[in-house]
Amino acid sequence: MVGKMKKTIEVAAAVIRRDGRVLLSTRPEDKPPAGREFPGGKLEPGETLKQAAERELREELGVGVVALDELFRITHETEHAVIRLRFIRTVLPEGEAVTPLEGQSFGWFDLKEPMPPDLLAPDRPVWEFLAE
Repeated sequence: MVGKMKKTIEVAAAVIRRDGRVLLSTRPEDKPPAGREFPGGKLEPGETLKQAAERELREELGVGVVALDELFRITHETEHAVIRLRFIRTVLPEGEAVTPLEGQSFGWFDLKEPMPPDLLAPDRPVWEFLAE
């Protein structure tokens, strides 16, 4: 019997840096796995990476951001899907207040400090890359 093809999910994740720190958010309670991640989400049909990053941050954190360029790319396989994570260098304009709109929490994490222990596995290489 031939195994069925796993679906591929394209995800845009925003890498927002400010004063040597990065913005991380927790995943909404109803979207496992639990833990911290670079904020973002799935691309909608016909959407570019930049459009997805900007839309997701508006929806999740109530901020208008400017997505610039791809910084890092990771493919992560789960039992049900192949997730292609594309990490986008993103600018949060001065004065934009972050407001979690999906019940998640967020914080600014210093790249000189140890990696947060609850940072999700696919996001860890990006933290290491940024911390160098």
